[in-house]
Amino acid sequence: MTEHDFAAWEREAALDRAVADDHEVADELRVLLQLAAPHLAAPADRMERVLARAALARRRRRRAALAAGLAVGLTAAVLAAAPALAPGPTGTVLSPAASGPALGAVPPAGSPTGSPTPSGTPTGSPEVSPSVSPEAASGGAEGGAPGDQSGDGTVPPPRPTRFGVLDGVILDVPSTWFDLTVLSTAGRPVSYGYLASQPLTGEAGCQIRNGVRPPVCLAAGGLLDNSALVSVQLIRDEKAAVEAAKRPVVFQDIEPAKDCLAQGGTRQLVAQQVIVPNRQAEVVELSACLRLPGQEILSTLQQVATSARLLGPATNSPISSAD
Repeated sequence: MTEHDFAAWEREAALDRAVADDHEVADELRVLLQLAAPHLAAPADRMERVLARAALARRRRRRAALAAGLAVGLTAAVLAAAPALAPGPTGTVLSPAASGPALGAVPPAGSPTGSPTPSGTPTGSPEVSPSVSPEAASGGAEGGAPGDQSGDGTVPPPRPTRFGVLDGVILDVPSTWFDLTVLSTAGRPVSYGYLASQPLTGEAGCQIRNGVRPPVCLAAGGLLDNSALVSVQLIRDEKAAVEAAKRPVVFQDIEPAKDCLAQGGTRQLVAQQVIVPNRQAEVVELSACLRLPGQEILSTLQQVATSARLLGPATNSPISSAD
């Protein structure tokens, strides 16, 4: 063997020894790592934790589904109730009240709609609105739409009527209705306006009932079916005006007064509207005595109540009595 071959053999032997040393080091390192990082056992309650997380996830999914179902149900309920909640035919707010009056004070007893009764003798002659005929009013009360004179469903426009003694308040009265103003007297300290869907007479033409003569009465002797007799009163009280301003101008049922029942009424309604004459808020209160009212006459009453105002052209209501 030459010296050159011997040197090559030594190099190869050294390389083999280095490779063997590397494998030995790797094996030792593998064993060391296995000893340094032992396999840890799972916690004893690991399965309970997994089951608890799964149950919590199921509850969250059920709550989310329930919330979505409630949202859909509420949306459907709102959409179903929308026709009743949205502004529409005013008669929808005139259904019987569940518990007594909801608007202001009940008119004082003693008149067909709760107004005071006189104790003295009449001093004036009874009058009714000259633009209304008894035939038209009685026809409107017995059948068809209130104010329908042609029979074809056409309703004439309302007649703006001013009640001068009630601080000049104006109401849009149906063209076929009657209106009358009764002034205050010594025995009747409050002035009233009256509206009726059938002929209306002042106190001079009224029969004495229970020892008193009512300030107004109906020429037919009482209310016909689908008819109304309405008193209009002005309440000059700041506190009452503040309370009335918080409520919508809609009619509410009250217990029919004795005088309303005496006129043949089966239902009594009250509504209030606030006006501000001379920078002082006041309340216009309408109390309606009705007999078997239909939806159209209820809607007409609502329109009358919401039309209360102070300014604009209007005819003056005739006066039936004076001091």
